[in-house]
Amino acid sequence: MHRPPRVYAVLAVTAALLSATASLAIAASTPLPASSTGYDISWPQCNSVFPPSPGFGIVGVNDGAPFTVNKCLDRQLRWAQGGANPVTAFYLNTGNGGPIGNGDWPSTQKSPKVCRGANSVPCAYDYGWNAGVASYADVVQAENLDGVASPNVAAISSPWWLDVETGNAWETKVDSYGPSAASAANDAAMLEGEVAYLQSVHVASIGFYSTSSMWQGITGGSVDALDALPVWIPGAGDIVQAQANCTLPSFTGGRVALIQYPSSGYDGDYVCGLLNIPITVPITVSATATYSDQLEVSNNDGPVNFVQSVGAPSLVVSTTGVLTTNGQLAPGTYSASGTTADAHGNTGTFSITLVVGTIVQAPPIASYVKVPNAATYSEQLNVIGNVGVTSFVQSSGAPSLVVSDTGLVTTSGTLEAGTYVAKGSESDASSGLGTFIFTLTVGAITQNAPTSTSLDANLTSTYTKQLTVSRNDGPVTFVQTTGAPPLAVSASGLLTTSGALAAGAYTVRGATSDQHGDKGKFVFTLNVTATPATTTTTLATSPPAVPTATVVKGYAVAGKTKVLTIVGTNFFGQPIVLSHAGTTVVVTRDTGRALTLRVRVRARSRRGVFVFTVTFSNGQTCRVRYVQR
Repeated sequence: MHRPPRVYAVLAVTAALLSATASLAIAASTPLPASSTGYDISWPQCNSVFPPSPGFGIVGVNDGAPFTVNKCLDRQLRWAQGGANPVTAFYLNTGNGGPIGNGDWPSTQKSPKVCRGANSVPCAYDYGWNAGVASYADVVQAENLDGVASPNVAAISSPWWLDVETGNAWETKVDSYGPSAASAANDAAMLEGEVAYLQSVHVASIGFYSTSSMWQGITGGSVDALDALPVWIPGAGDIVQAQANCTLPSFTGGRVALIQYPSSGYDGDYVCGLLNIPITVPITVSATATYSDQLEVSNNDGPVNFVQSVGAPSLVVSTTGVLTTNGQLAPGTYSASGTTADAHGNTGTFSITLVVGTIVQAPPIASYVKVPNAATYSEQLNVIGNVGVTSFVQSSGAPSLVVSDTGLVTTSGTLEAGTYVAKGSESDASSGLGTFIFTLTVGAITQNAPTSTSLDANLTSTYTKQLTVSRNDGPVTFVQTTGAPPLAVSASGLLTTSGALAAGAYTVRGATSDQHGDKGKFVFTLNVTATPATTTTTLATSPPAVPTATVVKGYAVAGKTKVLTIVGTNFFGQPIVLSHAGTTVVVTRDTGRALTLRVRVRARSRRGVFVFTVTFSNGQTCRVRYVQR
């Protein structure tokens, strides 16, 4: 059974209030600005130590679902206010399970929409509006408990984010309704209503935490009233990937404001700045006198202001990003760089380099050909930054590859499979100089992915795998060189095992060839894992490395869906939770120390004490009792 990847938390804050210096171009070894990284916490951390010294803090308002409240909201708010950036952000758990069994569903509401209790867009909108009312009141109360001078001002000045996840109750996902255009419209209306309330009280910044697939599955895709709102995206494995993920597409069309990643055992968050790819432009001396270029920035919210710090007076960058030269430039390299910012405080850096009077090779710089076609192969080399006709002088690579004085690459007849490189220099009539290089790969058969897999030991005796290749010319012959006898590869590329294998890694290698002389190599690794023994843990004697459940918070109710929490340790591993017949359990969150469950019980199911059996992907299990009323 497959589950979506574990989402490391919920929502975050926009760069508008968190960072004045964050930039995607920061290298992993470069210290990050204090306010560009932070943490988000909520009710699962109420009984745990909060992360230390946050650059910024994000606090969950709810207890896992709309119309609930995080019982330690005021304490976590004080924690966030102690960060390098004291402006706290809030996130709200969202969901729309429809009117069935929902005590919070509106039935006689006249504003903002007229609702008589039906499962409809107006009622779903009011349901979202009411959820926003309740959550906003809870935040104002927490600000007041913390002694903030103006609780309402503090609340509306903070970024607010709506957590949109398939693990929550949505009409598009529950059995009572299921995926349809009507369900998606109702689910989207819930979000529209909650956003509309927050906008009505003048909350400064509102956005969404989700992924493209979850957003599409719940809302149906584009929602006019929600388009262009900022997004925060989970799923990065570390801070380096988080920085790279700032370039991911936005599921609303708004800017990608923040990326979530695991950090020191908590849910970490990285602020995305404005994005600019440094570019190098080759240009002739004469063209520099009238040169101008508009610098481009992405991931911004509205117009961008440019502030140049390096490169003047040779290069001048205006506040709108127009690059000009200070007259004609002598041959050489000139760079301009500086910072960018939009009206909402999102920032970044820019850089551009002009290479004056240097001939630069343009694509193609490499190509591929099969062995039979090598005899008639030719390719024209191209350059930029030249003035008029360019002459090519080859220095290496002949006689296999021959480059004419006009840059035409040809072969000296049929070539064997392999890699051939030609190098040389370029010049034009205006004394422009440059170099060229061209690589021709001949007849390299390429192995297709996957090149490895994992397999349980009890399945190895009958395991087979067909290896496949591309760039071949007709049938391919496989010749194994290492890896036998545990693994055997036939001449047609069929991999088999020589009986049952013990746990370990087994690698087979060899060569491939076709009848026309194309050649290649193959490798495949089979990772054999031991069949895990089912382990039933006891609450008193479970070792630290074994998943251990200690208590269940909350209770199940016949005929209803409730949110329960299993508290314990070592929960990582994509768990599946089962109980008695008539009870359906979905894991919506796994922090390693707490599992959040959405428990649905069949109507008229008997009351009593029952047992959750939690099974992890590695085969380990644990059991814990819970109460059903």
